[in-house]
Amino acid sequence: MTEKTAHTTDTDLENKWSQMFEGPLYCWDLNKKRMMLLLATLARWNPDVSPLYQDQLIIIVGLDVGGSGPNNLRALKIAISRKLGITFLAIGNAYNRLYAFEHEEHRKAVLALLEEKVTAKKLAHLRKELQAHRRRNW
Repeated sequence: MTEKTAHTTDTDLENKWSQMFEGPLYCWDLNKKRMMLLLATLARWNPDVSPLYQDQLIIIVGLDVGGSGPNNLRALKIAISRKLGITFLAIGNAYNRLYAFEHEEHRKAVLALLEEKVTAKKLAHLRKELQAHRRRNW
């Protein structure tokens, strides 16, 4: 069960979010974990400080671990768009491509959902899990 925040206005997104990211974290597949990391990274990034390039986003989200990072990022964007209805802007080419939410209200809604206790704990665990995976010698 998730606790609802008062400043989240998009109930459709809330319902899709709670269905998408429910259940114990150890039951999630890799794609779902990467979706949450991508949404959290893009929602919290401040473009006024510096731009977020595709190669940086690939590393932050963990798409560089096995496989082709840009193709994995494209697949994540499509999955998020289909499952949650959130769309992104991608400006530029190749590693100089910049990513952002297409609609500011989606970014704000995702930020509000990330502030929930349960979601914040899951996100912190995902970051630790990614960091631990990178330290392996294989």
